[in-house]
Amino acid sequence: MNRQLIEDSIRQLQAEMSPVAGIQLDLSPAECERMLAVLERHDLEYDRKLHLLGIYSILTLAAERHMECVPHHPDLTRNILDGDYLYSFYLQFAVKCRELDLVAYLAPSVKKMQIRRSNGDFAEYNPAAGIDEFLLQESRQRSRTSKAI
Repeated sequence: MNRQLIEDSIRQLQAEMSPVAGIQLDLSPAECERMLAVLERHDLEYDRKLHLLGIYSILTLAAERHMECVPHHPDLTRNILDGDYLYSFYLQFAVKCRELDLVAYLAPSVKKMQIRRSNGDFAEYNPAAGIDEFLLQESRQRSRTSKAI
């Protein structure tokens, strides 16, 4: 199941990405483990899991590309452009998947991470934790709504 989910997610992302960007989605199954664990904890439809894994993958790759931005690196410009493209692609993909509430929820942590990185703090960023918190909050809101009805 997890292998199929990863393959389907990468296939969907590759189909959505601009081929002109020339970015290969080379996220390994091991890098997806955090997010797969999150998805297993929540009762979600397959399509939503696919979308959330895609969002996680994009954010992870964008952060990795920006972490590779060190002065005088031969691929510095490429890494900056790839990271920037991936962040804009994340927004485009999330909108298409109707995950605007998730984008709004993650926005402060994504921005704080970007600011920290611009100041040389390359602490690990874990979008899976933010997505998990969002799904827990969403579940609690659904429970309250269903109890109120």
